[in-house]
Amino acid sequence: MRLAAKPLLALAVAAALALAGCGGDDDGDSTPTTGGGGGAEATGRLPENLSPRVREAIERARQRAQRRQWEREEAAEVPPFREPSGAAPTSSGSLPNEGTRRVAPGVPTARGGDNSIQTYGVEAPAAERVRAARVFQAYLNARAEGEYALACSYLSGPTKRELAGFGAGEGNPPDCAQTMRALTQGVPKAALRAAADIRVLSMRAEGSQAFLLYRDGENLPSAVPMNEEGGSWKVSAIAGSALFLGV
Repeated sequence: MRLAAKPLLALAVAAALALAGCGGDDDGDSTPTTGGGGGAEATGRLPENLSPRVREAIERARQRAQRRQWEREEAAEVPPFREPSGAAPTSSGSLPNEGTRRVAPGVPTARGGDNSIQTYGVEAPAAERVRAARVFQAYLNARAEGEYALACSYLSGPTKRELAGFGAGEGNPPDCAQTMRALTQGVPKAALRAAADIRVLSMRAEGSQAFLLYRDGENLPSAVPMNEEGGSWKVSAIAGSALFLGV
C-alpha cells in the first residue's frame, strides 16, 4: 500500500492499543473430531503408527479445513455491504482546495509539526467525500447500537479479516462481530454515541486509499483511513485516531 508511513504508524499504534489483550493464538489447536465408528476414528485421534511428518500434514489439513468452514460461517453471519444513502455528515458542496494538496478549510494543522494526514494525496471530489462519510457514519452508528455484524459489513476486507483473527485460536472460530463486541465491552454507551456524532471536514485521497478528516461529538479533530473496494469506500480501521497537533 502507498499510504504515508507516519499516518499509518500513528493509526497502527492506536489500533494496537485498542486491541491489546483481546487476542487468542492463531496457531491454536482447532482439530475437529470425526463422527461414527469407534476407537481412534471416533475421537479424531490419529493412528499411533503414523510418522511425525504424515501426522503433521494431516493435522495441518484438518486445521485448514476447519478455518475455511469458520470463514464460510462468518461470511454468512455478516450481512452483505450495502452503500448507505440519505444525509451525510458533511457538506455536499465542493471545497475550494478540491484536487489540490492544500489543506481544507477548518482542518487544524500543527505549525512546524506533522501534517502528513492533512496534506496526504489531494482533496477528493465532493461526491466521493459524501459517499465515504455516509459509510463511516453508518459504521459508527451500527457500533454504537451494538449491531456488530452490520458494523463489520462496512469494514474493508483486510480490516475485517484482521479483526476476526484477533479472537481466533484454541478452538475459537474467527469472528469479526464477536471481537468487536469484546472490544466495546465496558465502553460507556454515551462515549460510543459521541464518537458517532461526526462532522467530516475533508477527504484526502490517492488512488484507492484515503483519509477522512472529521470532528467528533467532543470536537476532537480526528482521521480514519478508508479503502475503495468494488467501487465503494470501506472503513479501514476499527476507530478513528486523533490528529497529532503537537510540535
